[in-house]
Amino acid sequence: MASSDFLERHRVGENAFTRDRKLPLPQLVRFLLNLRKGANQDELDRFFEVVCEQPLADSVSKSALTQARAKLRPEAFSELSEVLVNEAMRTLPMRRWHGFRLLAVDGSTFLLPKEPAIVEAFGQTGEVTPQARFSRLYDVLNRLVVAADIEPLSLGERILAGEYLPATRVDDLLLYDRGYPAFWLFASHAVEQRHFCVRVPRAFCTEVQAFAAGDAHSAVIELTPCDEARRQCQAFGLPTEALRLRLIRVRLKGGEEEFLITSLLDEEAFPTPLFKHLYHLRWGIEEGYKTEKSRVEVENFSGRTVHALKQDVLAKILTLNLTAILVWVAQWMTTRLYQERRRGYQVNFANALSKMKDNVVRLLSAEPPPDLLERLLCAMALEVEAIRPDRSFPRHIKSTTPKRFHPNYKRCR
Repeated sequence: MASSDFLERHRVGENAFTRDRKLPLPQLVRFLLNLRKGANQDELDRFFEVVCEQPLADSVSKSALTQARAKLRPEAFSELSEVLVNEAMRTLPMRRWHGFRLLAVDGSTFLLPKEPAIVEAFGQTGEVTPQARFSRLYDVLNRLVVAADIEPLSLGERILAGEYLPATRVDDLLLYDRGYPAFWLFASHAVEQRHFCVRVPRAFCTEVQAFAAGDAHSAVIELTPCDEARRQCQAFGLPTEALRLRLIRVRLKGGEEEFLITSLLDEEAFPTPLFKHLYHLRWGIEEGYKTEKSRVEVENFSGRTVHALKQDVLAKILTLNLTAILVWVAQWMTTRLYQERRRGYQVNFANALSKMKDNVVRLLSAEPPPDLLERLLCAMALEVEAIRPDRSFPRHIKSTTPKRFHPNYKRCR
């Protein structure tokens, strides 16, 4: 973060961050990572109180922040996040499913400030609040965002999913919900030699319809592309040969049936009963979006430009990933602390996020306070909740009134 190479890659203009200011690049990055939700000036004052370790320390103006952040490319946070995730996977025994890293793909829509530049970049339908399509490649077992996109609504979720494949590895298993099935996407996985498991609608194709009409729990099929699927494959430069895949029938508690299609053909290595729980694990990405929207208020933007918007989102994702890795270590401590209890216990992630406010600034300083990391991990490990498996709750219909974070009315601390 303080290296000259990082500076060269991510500054806007060769004169950026060359003068001695109170917000040099490392300082600016630390500020943007501090899970900001309030007014910029209030957040700046609080930041410098933490940095200087004294109340009412000399701060900078919000205008200085605006000028400084305009010189930093948002992609800086994507690079730091990628380095963090790759290093965690390399050095820590992260959770896996039968040897696979489980990656779920899903999208969501986020409300944006109604500013001309933002509307021009992301589009707008009529007079409604402008929205963007957010897409994530998410490690559901370890709460890590592996890749993130912020794009116009006009760009489809399947296209974004296909673009994630080069960032995956041969030991990844990708999970998709029923909005993603497409022959060309399956063919992309075959070309990249990536395994997948996707929920498919009953009417997805004749092969699925025939399987649904029977009573088999599992069947290996030859999936042949229709004319439209062939045209799509040709447009993307993909092969159009039939794919050998496996269909799975999953029966739910209420008697409903779901159908999954997967590239995991080996019945012996991957018995059919495994897939019900496997697909359920995909729900972790929904919880990830809930954390982004509700816990860290990712729609609560601190600027009115596309540049600032992307900085805010990617900075909060980086802090979420850093928190997830600390929670992974804290969970190791929790498991040993509560191993004699009747139930298992897990670290309360929302509480862990609260502890990251200001402490992320201290952790990333050139000289972190002694024992801060150890004390932070211990505090996280002691804030736990019991694990109660197989619980379910009725789904409540959300209000149609859009939730807004008005840029002129930021909350006080």
